[in-house]
Order: sequence, then structure tokens, then C-alpha cells
Amino acid sequence: MFRIAIPLLCSVSLVACDVVGPNYTAPIASVSPTYVGGGSQQLLSASTSRWWTGLGDPLLSELVERGNMNNIDLQLALERIRASQAAAGRVGVNALTSGALTGNVARGENGGFENNTESVQINANYVFDLFGGAARSVEQAEALIEASQADAGTVRLAYLSQIINAYIQARFFQEATAINRQTIRSRRETLALVQQRRDAGEATELEVQQARANLASAEAGLPIQIANFEANVFSIATLIGEPADPIRRLMTSGSPQPRPRMSSRFGVPADLIRNRPDIHSAERSFAAATAAIGVSEAQLYPSVSLGGVVAVGSTDRWSFGPNLNIPLLTRGVLKANVEVAESQARQAELTYRQTVLTAVEEVQRAIALCLGWGRQLNSQERAIRAAQSVLNLSRESYRGGAITLTEVLDAERQLANAQLSAADALRNYTASWVQVHIATGQGWRAESLLKPLETLAAEVPVDPLGLDYDDGLTVADRFRNLFRD
Repeated sequence: MFRIAIPLLCSVSLVACDVVGPNYTAPIASVSPTYVGGGSQQLLSASTSRWWTGLGDPLLSELVERGNMNNIDLQLALERIRASQAAAGRVGVNALTSGALTGNVARGENGGFENNTESVQINANYVFDLFGGAARSVEQAEALIEASQADAGTVRLAYLSQIINAYIQARFFQEATAINRQTIRSRRETLALVQQRRDAGEATELEVQQARANLASAEAGLPIQIANFEANVFSIATLIGEPADPIRRLMTSGSPQPRPRMSSRFGVPADLIRNRPDIHSAERSFAAATAAIGVSEAQLYPSVSLGGVVAVGSTDRWSFGPNLNIPLLTRGVLKANVEVAESQARQAELTYRQTVLTAVEEVQRAIALCLGWGRQLNSQERAIRAAQSVLNLSRESYRGGAITLTEVLDAERQLANAQLSAADALRNYTASWVQVHIATGQGWRAESLLKPLETLAAEVPVDPLGLDYDDGLTVADRFRNLFRD
């Protein structure tokens, strides 16, 4: 048998001259050179920008920073990075070696004679990665680690979007409440004016009741506006992982609605490949799927392992030698595994291309909405000034008896609607401005957001496989060199 194994081992070693499976080539995404309605300047440092400070709201910036350490979604993303780093310890050399130390002590009696046995056995086995399956598995593990790190960036962008939009919503409902209270005061003034005219015999009881109904309708909307403000404050508290009541008291003091102090920077579609973490994650997932083809393909070929056993006890023994395994009857299943891996790689590439297209669409839509809401906000602010003039003139005319109360009430409603519409336009304009920055991948590598990652880097070894090299090569490169030599 030994004479048969030696030629087979030599032939296998001659065949195993390269790593099986396709070498990864990064996909090339075809995108348009510019956005419709956008600029043509590149976004060079987009991922590190603290763009939310451009809203000019110190409290918002403080809440963003406070939530960075406590947000549960961010903590889950960091745990997924830890899991992928730990999983890398199951591949490469660690997957090729196996062995154990076992010991046994037994006491017994046979035919009146006491029988004591003691034994210690050490066994070890090493599988030679002749076709590069282990090297491909290391490539796959490294790509999955990088994908999980990029996924954490996507979570950070989602966190920024959620907390800033919750803050925008809270301030909108606070502004709506202030507008409604101003409307209530105005309608009380109108009611007092109508009552004065009725007492002077210049107005009817019907007009008094119309003014009362108009006042009551404004008062009816106040509770739900306050409730909506508080609901968004509760969302902020959940996002930053803190009790809600202190934040509610902090925000109840009031502040203007956030308004961008700087224009949006769109960049060009090609920037997304560099700046968007979800695109980077999709590309790394494609790389991992490509490496998985090599892992599956290596299973088709013979494997050679070197094993040994040393036993010491009642009977001392040892054995040492190579083992050859040729997958004959499982070849159909193994080929099917390769075909599945190839299909999954093609799916990963298509997912990457679709992620790029979706990213471009999101930016394009955000640009269109930002520009549209900006124009509407300008129109609504002009409408407020006009409605205020109409109301002032209407009251003077009603006081002089030139017009009816209905015209005054209409002017009040027009002013209130114009003010609420302007607040709503500002809310939507600011939200779309935020979405432009989120969609273009801005801010997820900002220094303040990377503090948890710095802690993670200190906790988790850089080399989870336990190989301490300082030669500048990746683990995959070292494995390729080791097994090719």
C-alpha cells in the first residue's frame, strides 16, 4: 500500500501547482458623468465630513455625538464585525490542523486480580492545502470582514438619517404649535373685536359665534401637535439610548427649525463607488463569493494529510504517515457545490451593479426634492408676508365697517395656512438636504463616529488567525506563498 501511496502523492503534488478558482477582478460599474440638475465637482473627503453642523444647531450636533456610543444599532453593527473577525480564525492554518491529547485511567478486577490501566494518547493531523482551498477561504474571510466593516458604515449613515430627521420633525411640530398659539391669540383678538362691535350694535350674535367657532378650531389642533413633538423626542431618546424626560425638558425651551446654512454638495455619480459604504459592502461580498468558488472547487481534488499517533500506557505504540483521500463517489455533489458557488458569485455581482444603480437613483431623487422644496420654501415665505398684510388691512376695514367678518376670518385662515405651509416646506427642504448628504455617503467616517471602532480595534487582534508576521503581506498572500513553495 505504501508503494501505491508514494506515486499517487507525487502525482498530486505535481498537479497542485496553482490556487484553484477564479482570481477576483473588481467589477466596473457604468454610471453617468453627472447628475441631472447637479454639479460636476468631485466629493473628495465626503465620508469624513461632519456636514450636520451646517444646520447651525449646537443641540442637534450634541445629540448626534451622544448617541454615537449608545445607539443599539451601532453596537449591533460592531458585534457583527467582531463575529466576522472571530470567524476568520476558523479558516487557513487553523482549519488544516487537528489533534487532541487524551488520557485514561481505569481500575478493575478480573478473576480476583486487580487490574489498573493508565494511558495517554496524542494524535495530530495536518492537511496539505495542495490546491489552495484554504488560501481561498482566507480571502473569503478577509472580504467578509471588510464587508461587515462597510455594513457598519451603512448603519452609521442610517443612524444619522434617523436622529437628524427625528430632530427636524420635533422642531417642525414645535414650530407648528407656536404658529397655532399665535393663531389662537389672533383669533381671540378678532373675537374681542366682534364682541365690541356687537355691544355697540354694529355686529350680530351670529358673527360672534362664527368668531368663537374659528377660535375653537385652532385650539382643537394644539394637543396633537404637542403629542407629535413629544413622539419625536421619544424617538431621539431611543436612538441615543438615554431617558426621554431630560431630553424633552431640554428641547421644550424651543429653538428655530433647523435650516441649512450651506448649500448641498452633490459630487458626481462616480464618487458613490468610493463614498457609499453599501456599495463597498456589495463589492466585498462579491469578492467573498468569488473566493468561495475556489473553496468549493478545491473539494473536487484529492487531499493529502500527514497524521500521527503516540500512545503511552499499558501498551506503548506510535504511528506516523501520509493519508490520501480521493473523492470518487461524492464527485456529483461536489460539482453541484461548485455550480452553486458560481451562481452565488454571479448573483453577488448583479447585486453590486444594482446597488450602484439604486445609489445613483437615491441621489438623483434627493437632489430633485431638495431643489424643489427650496423653491417652494421661498414662495411660501413670500406668501406669509402677503397674507399678513391682507389680515392687517381686513381688520382695519372691518373695524370701519367696510367689509364683513367673513372676510376677516378668511384672512386669518390664509395667514395660518401660509405659516404652516412655510414651516412644512422648511421641514421638507431640510430633510431633503439631509438626504442628499446621506445618499452621497457623507459623514459615516467622521472622526467622532469612529470612536467605537477604535475601541473595537483595541479589543480584537488584528491577526485573528494567530500568525504574527510583520512582512507587509496579507494572510492570503502568505498562505499562497507557503503552499506554492
